[in-house]
Amino acid sequence: MSSLHLEPGTIADWVAALAAVLGCILSIFALRVALAANKTADETRQAAVAAARDSATREAQRDEVDRARDRRQLAGSVASWWAADREENGRRYGVVVSNQSPTSAVFYDVEVQVAGPGGATHTIRMKVLPPGQFFVQKKGLAQQSSWDGIPLPVREADVLDPFTVAGDRSITVLEYADGLGTRWQWTPGAGLAELASPGRSTTPTS
Repeated sequence: MSSLHLEPGTIADWVAALAAVLGCILSIFALRVALAANKTADETRQAAVAAARDSATREAQRDEVDRARDRRQLAGSVASWWAADREENGRRYGVVVSNQSPTSAVFYDVEVQVAGPGGATHTIRMKVLPPGQFFVQKKGLAQQSSWDGIPLPVREADVLDPFTVAGDRSITVLEYADGLGTRWQWTPGAGLAELASPGRSTTPTS
């Protein structure tokens, strides 16, 4: 039986070929590992971007809720009620319009619809309502009554007792605009509601 003789050059060729195959296999494996790592890194990056976007959206929503709450609290600084002083002779009756804003905000185009004895109604209008309290006097009785046209600031020495249980005197509607132009309305039944903001349609809120 004859033996297989391999020339030195042939052995070297086989070794080189085997090394090339192994190198190719290792290269393919390394490429697959690199692709998997890149895919994982890309998925991680996309997840981080999505999480950051969701976080920014939630933060923006919280900021909007906070701004809406602050605007509503500020709008709630305006109020009105019937009152009378304590003078025995010539007692004054009328309506107090109050702006107790903690930020000294000014309100505009104020309309106070009042109902008085005998079913008499009247609308008090103020172009500007600065911080403080203002008194609008009602003169006369029932249908023969009249109202002062200029609200007077309530002085520190003035003592005006509010009507808290009188069934024949009430504030039926209170409307005004804040410094941003948003229109607000208060009624005894619905409370405070936002009527409209500049640049958008009327959308009452609870």
